[in-house]
Amino acid sequence: MFGSRRVLKPHSGKTELAKERLRKASKIMVNNGANAVDLTQVLGGYGAETLHMYSFFNSVEHAFQVSASLQNDKAWSNLMAEREAAPAADMTGPELARVVAGEGNPDHNAAMVREYVLPRKNLAEAAAMVSTVPDMLAGHDVNVTMWAPVIAEDMKRAQVVYSAPDMVAIGKAIDEVGISAEFQEMLVKASNLGTLDRACGMVRFE
Repeated sequence: MFGSRRVLKPHSGKTELAKERLRKASKIMVNNGANAVDLTQVLGGYGAETLHMYSFFNSVEHAFQVSASLQNDKAWSNLMAEREAAPAADMTGPELARVVAGEGNPDHNAAMVREYVLPRKNLAEAAAMVSTVPDMLAGHDVNVTMWAPVIAEDMKRAQVVYSAPDMVAIGKAIDEVGISAEFQEMLVKASNLGTLDRACGMVRFE
């Protein structure tokens, strides 16, 4: 699976307008062939209060097909013109990444994202390590995926995403598993592969 990310930092007093435009954008993306689109708001940590739009594709070719289709979609052009005339947020992206471990759960509404500065040579070993985490989380409704950049400003930054139905479920997993000796030992090994330097928590909005 491949996913693109757009990040919006709303202007003061414009958060709801920015959200409404993202809702419109997500519908247009799906109409032009994206598999799905998730809209989230960062509650805390890196990028707190920013809004994210994640769009999902089968392949890079699929992502580029959707992008090309958008350029010929009048609804998309009108939305971009509206945004240009009266900005509600500053946007970065889109960036494109691919999943290298795990499989996303579309029913989950919250996520904790941990970003690592990770040399490309260590990616496969790190992905194999992430693939062992679900066994540690047995009994918790928490899903784990790892994403590597395909087109991004920083090509050395990988993301590990822990998703769940809500933030409470993530908090419980951290309390019961995240601070366990087994999990902490894995994190020490992971520190030999890359450096954890960002983390945030986010929830989906409709």
